[in-house]
Order: sequence, then C-alpha cells, then structure tokens
Amino acid sequence: MDDLIAILRKRWDRGQYLRAYAAGEQWQPIELNVKAPTAAEILADVDAAARWAERFERDSHHNNGAPRFSIEYRTIKGNGLGTNNVAARVRIETFNELCALLRTRAEAGVLDALMATTRAAAPSLTGWVVGHPLDAIAHHTVWPLLLAVVQWIETHDPTKYYLRQIDIPGVDTKFIEQHRKILGQLLQETLPAERVDLERSNFAERFKFRTKPQYVRLRLLAPIAMFPPALSELRLRVDELAKVEIPITTVFIIENEISYLAFPTTANAIAIFGEGFALTTLERITWLNNKDIVYWGDIDTHGFAILNRLRQRFPTTRSVLMDRHTLLAHPHQLAVEPNPTTGPLPHLTESEESLYTDLIEDRYGHAIRLEQERIRFSHISEALLQIATA
Repeated sequence: MDDLIAILRKRWDRGQYLRAYAAGEQWQPIELNVKAPTAAEILADVDAAARWAERFERDSHHNNGAPRFSIEYRTIKGNGLGTNNVAARVRIETFNELCALLRTRAEAGVLDALMATTRAAAPSLTGWVVGHPLDAIAHHTVWPLLLAVVQWIETHDPTKYYLRQIDIPGVDTKFIEQHRKILGQLLQETLPAERVDLERSNFAERFKFRTKPQYVRLRLLAPIAMFPPALSELRLRVDELAKVEIPITTVFIIENEISYLAFPTTANAIAIFGEGFALTTLERITWLNNKDIVYWGDIDTHGFAILNRLRQRFPTTRSVLMDRHTLLAHPHQLAVEPNPTTGPLPHLTESEESLYTDLIEDRYGHAIRLEQERIRFSHISEALLQIATA
C-alpha cells in the first residue's frame, strides 16, 4: 500500500493533479497495479501472504469503514493453494477520493480560494495559477499582496519610480526582495514584452524601475574654469556627468586610491578613480571618446585584463607605468598575484602583450606583480614628463 501512496504523492508533488483540477479538466479515474504476493510467494510463506492481505484490506478503508478506493481482484491457483483472490489493481474514482487518500483536501481548498481571488482581482493571471498551482499555494498567505504589487506596476510607469515608492499597505522593499522570484514570473506573464528587459537579472532593472545611480569619482589635476577654485575633487552621478563635458584634453584612469589621490598636478587633465570600475559606467560618458585616455593599473595579469576591456571600448587608450622598464626598476617591491588570469587579451599593444605573456610564463618569478603604490614617485614624474612631451 505504501508504494501506491508514494506513486500518487510523487505525481501530486509535481502538480499533475492540481493543474488538471484548476483547469477544470474532466476527471480521469486513476488506475494503479498492485504488487500482490505471487502464487509461489504464497506457497513459500502462507502466513506472510495472509498478513499482507489483512494489512492491504485494512489500509484500503478509512477509519469509518468507507472504502478509500475500489479494488479489482484476480484469481490465482496453485497446487496446495486452492483458489485465492488477491488485489490486482486499485481505481480512484474521483478527485475528492484522491485528496482523501493523500490528505490533501486542504491544499485543494487553498487552490480554490486562490483561483477565486485571482479571477476577481487579476484575471490575466488565472492561467498562470492553473499552470503553477503549487507555487501559488506556497504563497497563499501573501497572494493578495502579490496581486496588488502586480496591479500597481501594471498601472504605473516604473521609469518614474524607485521600488521604494511602490505605495501599497503591507508592501515595502523587503517584501519585494523576498518575493522577487514569483513577482518576476507574474509580471512577465501579464506585462507587454516591451516593459520587460530579459537581459537584466536585477529585478528593478528587468522591470525598468529607476535604480540607484552610479557615481564616478574624479580629481581636477589643475584648475578648470567651470569649477570653483576651491574644489579639487568631485563625486558626480554618471548620467549627469555624461551631459556635461569637462574642457580638458587628458583623462587618467587610476586603479589604486592612494595613487589616485597622490597623482601630481597636470595641466588640462583630470584623474578618475577606477575602483576596479565596471566598464559600463564609463561607456555612458560618451565625451570621453574625444579625450586622450591614459590608464594606469597594477603590473599584473588582471591589470592588463582591465586595460584590455577599457581599450575595447576606447581604442585609443594608452597605458602608463605598465611596462617592462617599470617592472624591472622595482625588484624589491614585487609581490605575488593571488589568482592570475591567463586568457587571451587581443586589445593589448605588442609590448604590453609581451610583458603579459612573461607574467603568465613566470619569466621574472612565480605570479609576480608590481602594485601601483609600490612604484617610486620619481618614476611616476618621469613617466608623466614623457607623456607631456609626447
């Protein structure tokens, strides 16, 4: 009997029966074969076979004596056995009979309520509930709130709002975060395709809400007329900086913060703190295409990988202090790079690629690196003088 219950429970847990029930499909009686003792097994152990038959008969009825399902018997005969009727197949005649057998009537009742609520409040999602009854049941305690969020988003322009501004009693950003998976499924079911960006994994970005702005941190390496003289460093929103071109000729992108802060005075130039930057941040500042971009990162494999990505977007980018001369001039400042990369970097210059290959092949030592802050300041000044002369 346990094996029959296990089969039915497995099907139930896949949602097979609930989907058909929610869809209003005509019930198809369930028939399952019973693994009863064979003639040989009965003959070998009559007492065990009798106990099995007694247990099966007991389990086939509810406590009040009502049958849990109908049973089809078959007759087996054998020398020394006589004629015996054993259960061959059980048949479950109705959905209610199945629920009683599995003790899932409460789940079906919850689904009934969910279907009624959805038809009344958000009929466009009825089909989703039919297709995902177990997911709906798992969220039944918050289902009205989920529907309210979907309706709010349907009737508002998310590009004008942050998630924080969804104004529904009982809903806050933590609620959205906690239920973002199912909300995402419901919204993709009901929103038109142009309102969903499937390329974005972030919930707010996928459904085109306003997101936390990105910032860029920069230093004015010499006075610039458009800024008050007292200012030397700024932190600006990327979308706003993209609209205001700074009148300079050179942009230094510097990975290390101390190197960025200590970078010497340079006319007609600004320094941008790279912070292991996401390239998409700088891509939005289109006027950078008109500037001489100089990148300074660590002399290690990842430093060259960042340079490669930057040059892919800004092809004229030059590097500074990322050469063999700088590396060999600091033999006592070398350290070990924890997890070197070895991938191809097609946007490096010939000399950069040569040094990158030497680092990969451990020509100067195992996984060596020269971090920016370890380079002598006089060496930096010399390199900047060469840039200015060029």
